[in-house]
Amino acid sequence: MKFIKTLILAFMKKKSYFYWFPRFLGLLLIPGFLFDVEILVFFQSLILLHASLGLEVIIEDYLHLKIIKLQCLSLIKVLLILLVNLNILYLL
Repeated sequence: MKFIKTLILAFMKKKSYFYWFPRFLGLLLIPGFLFDVEILVFFQSLILLHASLGLEVIIEDYLHLKIIKLQCLSLIKVLLILLVNLNILYLL
């Protein structure tokens, strides 16, 4: 467990989690899951996280004004938090 935590922190420092994060999640899908509510919330949260990471990359690449870029990135993070909370409340 300590090795996995160290590995994840090392990837987060290098900003290479855009590459490794989907591959790690693919490994989690290999054994297959019985879909409980907790797993459904987990997958919905991961889908929203994946979408927000993709939007962040697009915004960082194509927006050049720092103020607008910062506003859009913060808006994406706020919307991600709200959508995850709404999904959790909807399933309860």
